[in-house]
Amino acid sequence: MPRQLDRILLCFLSGALTALALPKPGLCLLAWASLAPAFWVWFRCGSWKGALLAGLAAGAGFHGVLLHWIYQTCTYAGMPPGVGVLALVLLALFLGLNWGVSGALGWWLAPGRLARPWVWAAAWTCVTAASAWWTPRLTVDLLSYTQYKFPSLIQIGALAGPHALGFLVLAANAVLAEAWEEEGRSVLNAGLVLALLAGVAAYGAFELVHRKEFLMRTASPSAGSAQPMARIELVQPAIDQYRKWDSRFESEIKAVYEELLSRPRKAAPDLVVWPESALPWLVEEGTEPPLVSDQARRLGAPQVVGVVSQGEDGLRRCSALLVGPDGSVQGAYHKRQLVPFGEWVPFRFIADHIGILNQMGDLTPGPSRQELLSTPLGATGVSICYEATFPRWNRSDAAQGARAVINVTNDGWYKATWGPHLHFGSNFFRAIENRVHVVRCGNTGISGVIDPWGFVTASLGLNERGRLDAELPREDPFPRRSPYARWGDWFGACCGILVLVLAALRLGLRKA
Repeated sequence: MPRQLDRILLCFLSGALTALALPKPGLCLLAWASLAPAFWVWFRCGSWKGALLAGLAAGAGFHGVLLHWIYQTCTYAGMPPGVGVLALVLLALFLGLNWGVSGALGWWLAPGRLARPWVWAAAWTCVTAASAWWTPRLTVDLLSYTQYKFPSLIQIGALAGPHALGFLVLAANAVLAEAWEEEGRSVLNAGLVLALLAGVAAYGAFELVHRKEFLMRTASPSAGSAQPMARIELVQPAIDQYRKWDSRFESEIKAVYEELLSRPRKAAPDLVVWPESALPWLVEEGTEPPLVSDQARRLGAPQVVGVVSQGEDGLRRCSALLVGPDGSVQGAYHKRQLVPFGEWVPFRFIADHIGILNQMGDLTPGPSRQELLSTPLGATGVSICYEATFPRWNRSDAAQGARAVINVTNDGWYKATWGPHLHFGSNFFRAIENRVHVVRCGNTGISGVIDPWGFVTASLGLNERGRLDAELPREDPFPRRSPYARWGDWFGACCGILVLVLAALRLGLRKA
């Protein structure tokens, strides 16, 4: 028993260390070795149940560290500290189930030692790709995110989607764990990992040359193909989350927006973007949003603004409205992926018996497929807050023809924790995967513009009040978008097929 507890603790620490590779603190290189102790334990498990428990421990350690700010968010909201601790522990265990299933599946499928690292990585990737469709869910455990500081590595997302680089990180850790057992047998796999890593880096370097050429072309006004830049303004009011819906501060909030939009500017904007739930009141669907329509007419520029809308059916939605220069609503997007326990409550039928659930929001999600907005950036997709962590939504918009994505968010809930940095960083990958510009506007930040290669070209820091004036090239460097945008998550699907084939073979051998 003590030996088993030691191994569970080792897995927990392994997962916790891996969380340090994500933003922030962003110790990216750590991810290439931090999961090796967990794999070392998995390889020594005597049953799938042991592998499940080891995976659960690693997953709980990972999510417990990565999402430690959940505790702070709960206490900021006035909940007792005990509730904050309970929320963090339960969430870490729930999300850790994915890792437990991955461990059990990898243990059950893994053949001989030569193929074991690759089968294990495929099993993990299969579970991760499939779980993006489960709800409630937080897709913060994509191991590709651990390499966000290395532009040449993360370009592979455009070709193979959100899971390919994470697959390589997993395989490297599994090979390292094997090297502790028998060095000789791991040499071939280590060579293969290095060869694949070199290939990924070479592909990324090629794509970054394309970026350099594009920047030189669009920066030169004398270039024959150069087109004028689109001027955008991102409004970051930095309004305290716990004042936003207090009617006593309504006049103060309006004054903040009016002051920011009255500041001097070099030229008139082509588009103004406001954050999620920018207005401290409900907006009836089909009606002009007060204040925003006035600013649209004054500036003569369309506005994209996040609101809480209410339809004729009486249902409330988290929405983004496109308001034209004449003040009329010209388009709308309704959030598809709602935050569990924040915007909707699972098991609502028992809410009457649990007081705290009764106090939580219950919005209605929008349809999975929605029309793109027509903005000065071209066909534009929208994501709201938490949706940016789900690759499939931006991919769906890009497949419809979106050349830009606007992400409006309100990270005021998280104060000055790791949360806003993790949230902002996920947008790097959405930009690369689909080869689109991502324009992100947050109440408290981080607001910014991210180019199709994942580089931040303009930003406004966390908790700064201001207006970010930026320019985007009107020329589209990727008119056909990316292979991932066109074909979908083919890499995750291939891993799923491999898992199914191996499972069928294993079951067939057992029957024989």
